[in-house]
Amino acid sequence: MSDNTPLIGQDADDENQQRGFAEKWQTSYQQAQSATAKFIHSRAKHWIILVLIILDVAGILSDIFIALITCEIGIEHDEWVAPTRNSLTIFSLSLSCVFLVELFLSVFADGLGYFSSWLHCFDAFVIVVGFAIDLFEHNTAEEIASLIVILRLWRFVEIVDEFSVEASEQTEEQTEDLRKQIQDLQTRNADLEAQLSRS
Repeated sequence: MSDNTPLIGQDADDENQQRGFAEKWQTSYQQAQSATAKFIHSRAKHWIILVLIILDVAGILSDIFIALITCEIGIEHDEWVAPTRNSLTIFSLSLSCVFLVELFLSVFADGLGYFSSWLHCFDAFVIVVGFAIDLFEHNTAEEIASLIVILRLWRFVEIVDEFSVEASEQTEEQTEDLRKQIQDLQTRNADLEAQLSRS
């Protein structure tokens, strides 16, 4: 036997190490996916996104109003107008980035099954189009900004709808719990009545 001949035991060890690494990676991936799903579907996340949407819509509307009012009264070239509008544009782009990260986390948490609902597909469309418009629109047209407002308001409606679905699910759970308690109490009451009748 030469020094260059691999031992069968070494091949098996290498294969076991590779399999162990793959299993650890898969376990870590599943844990990260589970933790992400827990956060994505949490009430706190919905409230955060709701507040960010309101702030985003307020920023876009402020930019539109500043542009219209300063143009109307002829002060669009004042020194405060450009920095203010640029700040609002950067603010809107930052929030679009947050919404895009939220979309990626949702897809990571739910997999491609996220797109099984047409509401989620439309929401993803709104996020991507809003991001693209925020990224490429630099004083191009105020109509595009108003389109973003309408699309972001759609996200607001969708999140409010998710809250109502969550509330109805909680109500159903509470109703089921109450039914079980009533059934348990009726059983205990029947047992007590049987004990009293034997006495």
